[in-house]
Amino acid sequence: MRQVWVAVLAILVTATAGAQGLPPDVTQAYRDYQAALDAGDADALLEAAARAYEAGDEADIDRATLATLAENYGFAASLHEDFETSKTAWRISARLSDRADADPVERAWRWHNASLAALSNQDRIDAYSCSRNAIDALEEIGADLGEASEFAGDAFLTRAALLMGRGRIDEAGEAALRSVAEFERTLQEPHSSYGLAHFYSGIARTLDHEFEDASYSLHMAIDVVSDTAPDHPDRRTIWAALVSAQGNLYDDDEAVQEAAFARLDERLAANRFHSDLYSDGAADQRYAESEDEAEAEAEDACCDAVPVRRNPPDYPMGAAYADLDGVVYLTFAVTEEGRADAIEVTGAFPPGVFEEAAIEAVERWTYEPATRDGEPVRREGVETRFDFRMQR
Repeated sequence: MRQVWVAVLAILVTATAGAQGLPPDVTQAYRDYQAALDAGDADALLEAAARAYEAGDEADIDRATLATLAENYGFAASLHEDFETSKTAWRISARLSDRADADPVERAWRWHNASLAALSNQDRIDAYSCSRNAIDALEEIGADLGEASEFAGDAFLTRAALLMGRGRIDEAGEAALRSVAEFERTLQEPHSSYGLAHFYSGIARTLDHEFEDASYSLHMAIDVVSDTAPDHPDRRTIWAALVSAQGNLYDDDEAVQEAAFARLDERLAANRFHSDLYSDGAADQRYAESEDEAEAEAEDACCDAVPVRRNPPDYPMGAAYADLDGVVYLTFAVTEEGRADAIEVTGAFPPGVFEEAAIEAVERWTYEPATRDGEPVRREGVETRFDFRMQR
């Protein structure tokens, strides 16, 4: 996800400049801050921002002005990659904004940046809390987000990612859809964050077995991420998720299948961010090639591996107690003896929760092995997906 706060350092630092009646030490520190900002002196900026906030806090100035000083301090600390200080400063700024009953746009902005700083500080618990407050403030604004549209897409995406990490897949999907909508309202061209919003939406729709919608979202995700961030660490998982979801569109009834793919193509063509790079069906071609490779391997084997026993995984007790949902994508081989081998997780949400149960399940699976010329052979590249969904 993009770190939006550093890029807009100079946007929200003017409120204090217009404040009157501040103590001299606060006024001087703020002037030093402005001078450092104009000079591009990051060291002096951090020192002056800290001094201005501390002097304002000591003098017990009004909350709105102190919130702006804390915000400036958070900006300056982030430039130094001092994310512990940045997180604390942004949190103080947001809390002061809440207590001052500030405009919800301002409050959402500050809580969102507190969440980003917490993520940069590897504090996902604090990031989760701050992102919730940011979204609550955005919800107060209503349908027309106004100035908040400039950062709302990122705020909803941050929330979606954190919810995914908590196993709140349904909520993550809702936040991801809001992120997609805000990005499509404001962006001039797509970026990887827009692709990731589609990715999280696609995962949630897959768990709901809404495979047509999931295929659309994941198709957009792989197209955008492949175009804007080809080395993105989630690219392989997005591809695995797309292959899995789109595979469910194939149907014994050819007319049903053709209608599903026609609707998918129509939706993709209508999206202005479905770039020319993919409008000629390049992603579909990649999908077809992966299917062709699997079919060629199966034909080369003469008779493909046939499942004998494929029991589902056990739901991890800790995940059940915590009411977590999840999904795991796996690839593996079937040996000449009909056992699963070389099992690899290609993606999992939330990470570190369901993978072990999924692997253990596949390890217990048995097959009639693939054969060539009547002899058992190894079958590579078998893929599967496990959906973990609590009954509610």
